[in-house]
Amino acid sequence: MEFDNGSNGFQIQSNQLNEAPLKKRIRSGANARERDRTQSVNSAFDVLRAMIPIDPPDRKLSKIETLQLATKYISHLSQILTPGNDSKQEHSFYDVCIYCLTN
Repeated sequence: MEFDNGSNGFQIQSNQLNEAPLKKRIRSGANARERDRTQSVNSAFDVLRAMIPIDPPDRKLSKIETLQLATKYISHLSQILTPGNDSKQEHSFYDVCIYCLTN
């Protein structure tokens, strides 16, 4: 179906009229899903940050610092729990966990 909008001679197809709002709805839905995904990832980082002992305790680690320190902390805990590891006192908690890796 075509519409004539008057004296200027332009004709608009009806499917073109519906296309723009449909694209906006699709984009809006994609944006909402991305916001939800981002919020979920940020919440997971907050949970991970809370599990990593740092000094000062109120310092917010960046995402990369969080991942790096979490890796070091897991390695540190694994060494402590390794059977036959008699040097448990040698593994200083502070050597691994509280100092930012970027310093």
